[in-house]
Amino acid sequence: MSSWRDSVSERAQAELDTVLDSALRLAQNQLAKAHEFDPFAIIGHDDGRTLEVAIDKTQLGKHPETAEITAALVSQLRMLARQSRCTALTVNTRLNKEKTDAVEIRLEHREGAALVVLLPYKRAKFGSHVEYSPLKAFAGTHEVW
Repeated sequence: MSSWRDSVSERAQAELDTVLDSALRLAQNQLAKAHEFDPFAIIGHDDGRTLEVAIDKTQLGKHPETAEITAALVSQLRMLARQSRCTALTVNTRLNKEKTDAVEIRLEHREGAALVVLLPYKRAKFGSHVEYSPLKAFAGTHEVW
């Protein structure tokens, strides 16, 4: 069975690994402080930097829904596509079948790779300890390129 890694260059693999690591680290930091987090995005810039993408949430109303924030981030990522090599759109999600929450990271690279990585987690009933399960990866859909 072929892997997504077979369809992109070594450079693209490294760039996707870098934005994935950044997205995971940021999501875990946010979950250590709160029970959930708003969607966020990270890009691998043409110049090699990894940058978090900012959006103006005031345009989305007082309490925007996750879907609204996600749509605004996708729009912003599309506008930044020419300066980006890869993207990571990160959402706090619920896995109903497994009855657990997960960090969902939608990765995309301009060379054509698109995948979804899930990091299932459970929060302790008392305290802020979060227990993470192994990462799961799946084929994704193209939203930026």
